[in-house]
Amino acid sequence: MKKLQRNASRVRLRLALCLVCTALLAAGRSALAQVPEESPTPDTGLVPEGQEETPAAEDPTRTAGGALRLFMASRHYQTIRQLQGVMTERLQARFDHDSAPFNGKRGNRLAAFDFAEKDLKPARMAGKPTTPPSSYIASVRSLWEEQGEATERRTEAITLVLLDSGLWRVADLAIRATEKLRFNDAVNGVTALRMVLRAWIRGEVAAGRSGPGPALFKKPNGDALRALCTPAPGRSHAAYQIVDMTAQGTTGAVAHVRLYETVTGEPGSIDGQPRTLRMLKKGSRWLVDGWD
Repeated sequence: MKKLQRNASRVRLRLALCLVCTALLAAGRSALAQVPEESPTPDTGLVPEGQEETPAAEDPTRTAGGALRLFMASRHYQTIRQLQGVMTERLQARFDHDSAPFNGKRGNRLAAFDFAEKDLKPARMAGKPTTPPSSYIASVRSLWEEQGEATERRTEAITLVLLDSGLWRVADLAIRATEKLRFNDAVNGVTALRMVLRAWIRGEVAAGRSGPGPALFKKPNGDALRALCTPAPGRSHAAYQIVDMTAQGTTGAVAHVRLYETVTGEPGSIDGQPRTLRMLKKGSRWLVDGWD
């Protein structure tokens, strides 16, 4: 009898242990379910296999031509810091004293510039010349404008020097020659002509159509105006020049102009494209009657 009681006690003990283990396992699973899974953090320091890191943009001042291009493209009051960054300290001090030779003044701004690699000539240095040269003098042509109208064409001598860091800097700027371009004659219709050419500069097709404001063209044609006022892809209208304007009686005039386009920040021709505009007086207004 005692033996049966012992066996029964053992069975009850084992059942109790099984129940305790089952409860502990259930509690463990519940606790695990409540812990959120950690999302793997992307390893930004690693590059996927077979893919190289994107290299940093190369410093354009590693070449004399690149430094010259950056210097010319930065000659504007909105990019003064970039302009000074490509100068030597001595030239920076000169710029701080008088910035007009660099950026223009009173609205007279650089519109376009032109140079080629062949325009960079090794500077003559005392002693034995170095190979490759550590200094160049470049001859650069530039076009300047005010409110879109070409005012001046310059030829400048720009000196570049190679620093110990291997980068090039502009060390000097000198104006060699200048040609005044602004049209100063008082001819009937010239004000309306300037309005037309400023609309061309800004690409304002609507300025030539009838509307709330005065039309600039006698016979506005939407497609023709769009083709006329819209620059070619990748280019922008830089300036216009009134070469001459001749009155035709009291109600007409013929103007010869040059239109300048450029690729922003890049050297390009500053000779301009010749065009002929015929102006006609209609009532109190002057309108464009022809554009060739």
